[in-house]
Amino acid sequence: MKIKLLLLFTLILSSFNLAQSDIEKGVLRGLDFCYNFRWNKADEEFQKLIDKYPDDLRGYHYKSTISLWYYLSSKSPDDYQNFIHYSDLALDKGGKQLDTDPDNEIILYTLGTAYSSRAIVFAKAESYLNAAWASKKSESYLNDALKINPKRADAYLGLGLYNFAVGQIPSGFKWALSLAGIKGNKELGIQYLRKAANDGYFSKVEASYYLSQIYSEAVNNYDMASKYLNPLVKKYPDNLLFNYSMGVLEIKRMNLSQAERIISKILRTNETNFNELIYLSDFLLGDIYFKENNFDSAKEYYIKFISSYDQKDYKGIADYRLGICYELTDNRNTAVQYFYQADKGNMDLDDDVFAKREGGIYARRSMAFTEVEVLKASNIIDQGNYKDAIDKLNQSLEQIKSDRLKAEANYYISTAYFFLGKYNEAVKFAVTAKGFNSSEESWIKPFADYYIAQSMLKLNKKDDALKMIDEAEDFNNYDYQNKLKNLLFALKSQR
Repeated sequence: MKIKLLLLFTLILSSFNLAQSDIEKGVLRGLDFCYNFRWNKADEEFQKLIDKYPDDLRGYHYKSTISLWYYLSSKSPDDYQNFIHYSDLALDKGGKQLDTDPDNEIILYTLGTAYSSRAIVFAKAESYLNAAWASKKSESYLNDALKINPKRADAYLGLGLYNFAVGQIPSGFKWALSLAGIKGNKELGIQYLRKAANDGYFSKVEASYYLSQIYSEAVNNYDMASKYLNPLVKKYPDNLLFNYSMGVLEIKRMNLSQAERIISKILRTNETNFNELIYLSDFLLGDIYFKENNFDSAKEYYIKFISSYDQKDYKGIADYRLGICYELTDNRNTAVQYFYQADKGNMDLDDDVFAKREGGIYARRSMAFTEVEVLKASNIIDQGNYKDAIDKLNQSLEQIKSDRLKAEANYYISTAYFFLGKYNEAVKFAVTAKGFNSSEESWIKPFADYYIAQSMLKLNKKDDALKMIDEAEDFNNYDYQNKLKNLLFALKSQR
């Protein structure tokens, strides 16, 4: 009898292991189709799991993520409802599985991941309370999974996103979240994401992508961003999101011709589920031409973006730059119309806040010749032609009358010298920029402090760098304040 029971137990265990292996293989196949933007094939794989294992939460959860991808681009109510439908089924199935097997790390991990997905969707839907609680539930389940199996690196994706997102929240709001047990740390978030990217099984691709975005957007470390993003683009060349992010990164790295090739490829796609990426690619291509001082070509793509995109994001900065394009191609009347429209953007975005203020100025008066020359020189810096920009700015300084524009020109010279690796010159011109009254452009002084601090770190003068970081942090109510706070955070981590 004992032999028969042992044999029966062995057969049951073998059957369970085969099922687990089959489900994991199906999940990986489905995810690979997702990353290749082969959505119908991904949906088929996840539906097979649902049909074959109807009581297991994984088929439902991963099927829900297809609608998550769609919703993040479309913000369509149908995509939202489809996500919620399959996500609710996953939570229901997972809860029942957990009732009978409370120490199952796979169930705990998947539930944590499901709640992490819900937090992302709720945040996109601007349902922030629901997003906060979903994040907290995700953290709880993922920590429980790690207690059972500390080697499950996949769990660190959700924990990394949770910690980084909460760590980004302004300190004035953190006390309220702390009362609800919601605490986070940006540095820890990055550390967790690196673990998932390096050691993850299911989460490796997503963790690598999120890390690339954090390094690109928040830490200003473009080499690290490329390290994580470039392999994804090579492995999944048809993934529009990865390509779009690489295009943005190349703009930041001042590789405009490479960025143009990437973005132009996106605009040739026939993909219909990611219209927002297409519209934003029009905006990016407009930006590329704008930075190349090719204002006629920039017009075309800014207009396409403004007329197609139905959200507020970046509408203000697009209208503002379109106004400049018309101003600099001798159409002042049309320029004024777009300058007036520059207040229509999303006031949570630094670019749109800047556009509203600057658009209001140039709606009332035309741009001076010296202002145009400084603008074009700043664009030349964005092209990576630092010496040409310095020459042009020095010529402009001979004609500039206002302290405000002298401060701006000296600031741009400082940045150009920094990118050339001439850090003493960068400090010299940044200090000069700070010496002028630039209250109309109050962003100049804190950003000049930032470049002084960066230069001091390069010169191994860490105490001086720290003083400039502290000084920059004392400024308030200036353009691109959110951006600078992230840059200062990155500098502090280098000390």
